[in-house]
Amino acid sequence: MKTHRTYDSKYGNLLWMSNGNIEVAAALDYGLRIVILQCDGSENMLYRQPDDLSDGLTTEKGWRLYGGHRFWVSPESDASYYPDNEPIGYTVQNECVLLTQKTDPWTGFKKQFRLSFCNNEKLMIEHILTNCNRHSVKAAVWGITTLKGGGVAKIPYTGKDGGYSPNRSLSLWFNTSLEDTRLSFEEDSIVGRHIPYENKLKIGAYAPGGKIFFENNLRRLEISFTPHPMNKYPDNGSNVELFLNKHFTELETLGVSRKLAPGETVNHAEYWRICKTVFQNR
Repeated sequence: MKTHRTYDSKYGNLLWMSNGNIEVAAALDYGLRIVILQCDGSENMLYRQPDDLSDGLTTEKGWRLYGGHRFWVSPESDASYYPDNEPIGYTVQNECVLLTQKTDPWTGFKKQFRLSFCNNEKLMIEHILTNCNRHSVKAAVWGITTLKGGGVAKIPYTGKDGGYSPNRSLSLWFNTSLEDTRLSFEEDSIVGRHIPYENKLKIGAYAPGGKIFFENNLRRLEISFTPHPMNKYPDNGSNVELFLNKHFTELETLGVSRKLAPGETVNHAEYWRICKTVFQNR
C-alpha cells in the first residue's frame, strides 16, 4: 500500500491510497468523505457536487453533499444533516489508514473510517461508530456511495424456501413506483438504471448474499459485506438501498440495528472490487 498527500483545487487537501490497481482519495478538509475512486488510470467513478451547488443538495444550516462515499447513521432524521465541513484527522500505520471525524454534536456519535487493501484486489472500508452520549441509543451503521450519473445498479435478490415465513423484503420511499422505467426486475435481481429524471426514487431490499453492483463507463464496482438475518436490519429488513435522482446513483449498505450503550463501538465493513466490463451500461 502506498499513501501520499496532495492539494487539489476542486477537492482541497487529499490523502491518497493505492495498491497499484485501485486508487482512492479521502478529503481532509471536510468529511468523512472518500471523494475519488479509480482503477487502472480510469476516470473517477464517484459523483462530485458542482462548485455552484446547482444540484440543490445543501441545507440552510450548512450541510452539503460533497459527493463520494459518506458515513451516516440510521435511522435518518434532521440530525443526519450536521454540517461536516471541518477538517478530519488521520493516521497511517500497519498497512491501513484511520480517518477520524470529531464527535458529531447533533447525534453524539464519533465516526471513523479504517481503510486497507485485501489480497491486493479489494479495498476494505471499515465504518467504526462510537456512542459518545451519556445514554444508550439504537442505531445502525450506514454507508452511502454516491456515483456519477449514467450507469446501471444491480441488487441480487435471490430467495430460498423459507417455509411459512417470508425471507425477502422490498421497501419504497417517496412516491417511488414499481412502474418507474428506471426499475426492472429480473429472475434473480433488481436493476436500477440512472436516467436524469426530476423525481427521486429509493428502494430498500434484503440481499442475502451481501452484495450490490454498479456498472458505468466500462467499469464494474462490486460492494460486498457480511449479511446478517433480515430481522436485525432497519427499514423493514433492508441491508441494501438504492437511490436515484437527476444527478447520480447512490448504493447504500447497512449494518444491523442495535442499542449502543455509552462508550460502545460497532463496526460495519464494506469490500470494494473494481473490474473492467465489456459492454457499456448493460
